[in-house]
Amino acid sequence: MPKCKEKTNKKDFFVSERPAGGLGKSPSLQHHATGDTTRQGGAEITLQTLFNTINTNTGRIEKSIAQLEAKIDNLNSRILSVQKRMEVAEEKVTTITDKVGKVEEGNNQTMHLFSSIVKDNLSLSQRLEYLENQVRACNIRILGLVEDNDQKDLGTFLSEWIPSILTSVSLPSTDCITRAFRIPLRETRSEQTCRTVIVKLASEKLRNKILTAARGSGEIIYKEKKILFFPGVSPITQRRRKAFLEYKAALFDIGARVAVLYPAKLRVKWKNQSYIFWDPMQVDRFLANKRSSTQQPVPDSSGSDTD
Repeated sequence: MPKCKEKTNKKDFFVSERPAGGLGKSPSLQHHATGDTTRQGGAEITLQTLFNTINTNTGRIEKSIAQLEAKIDNLNSRILSVQKRMEVAEEKVTTITDKVGKVEEGNNQTMHLFSSIVKDNLSLSQRLEYLENQVRACNIRILGLVEDNDQKDLGTFLSEWIPSILTSVSLPSTDCITRAFRIPLRETRSEQTCRTVIVKLASEKLRNKILTAARGSGEIIYKEKKILFFPGVSPITQRRRKAFLEYKAALFDIGARVAVLYPAKLRVKWKNQSYIFWDPMQVDRFLANKRSSTQQPVPDSSGSDTD
């Protein structure tokens, strides 16, 4: 077999020589050291900047936290102040509620007392009216009597004039009339108006006799004036009688029969029923009730027309 040639070149087959210079030259250790230093310096600068930034941001955060804590403390103090004010307000509200409750209780008591006083006042007014009417039980009011010179002594004149006008009445003596006078006119009245004559008789029996005779004589005329005889009553009774008379026309309109009774009562007959009223307000409510019950519903005249 042929022998292989021995390799005379002792260089490694896999290691090739590198040129001494140029681009193919391998970097030296000094070059490696310089590159590592540059990279380390850049890293240190970056870390320092990051550290400074972190410190700056941390300072800002701490400052913001401190400001926030101060605001929270201020807010807490305000909340405590508001809480104290609320407690004071609650105490005041509780006090006011208690006072309102006491006032309401006092108001209820006052209303109860007021209703009692109203009832007592009404009872006293009725008793006073009754007593005044009892005092005037012997009095007669004469309306329309003309004044002349013959009436200087009014009592003597009436003791002669009443029997001449009312032929069925005879007065035993002039002492039957204990007092006679005229009521002064109001400023709004005309001077030509005849003043009302008040005659106080000796007894209630004689008064009733004169009133009965006057009622049975029909129309009484003296010196072309109509003469009217009325029993003497208190001013309260007169006002109530006047109020009853004002309702007569309205009651006639609904078909009722009306009569004013002595001393001040109103008798109403309506649809076979009889009513007695002592207070004009009762008559007003009666009228309102009857008017509402007699009103008929208005028929609907808006019918639909067909072509």
